[in-house]
Amino acid sequence: MLDPDEPVDQSHDYDHRYRLLVDRHVHGLLADDGIPHQRVTSDRGSQTRIERALQLCLQEAAV
Repeated sequence: MLDPDEPVDQSHDYDHRYRLLVDRHVHGLLADDGIPHQRVTSDRGSQTRIERALQLCLQEAAV
């Protein structure tokens, strides 16, 4: 989930409107197609869950 207050990497072109549209469109596609997904934010709790999910994926891929 897009956090408009999160700093953006300024080393490349940046278009705030495009960023908002991508966020809205991706979540719309997931919802329309009934694809199970979990919305996360940039808060520490979400980041911890993302890190844990990535660890589990890496463990599974190593098997």
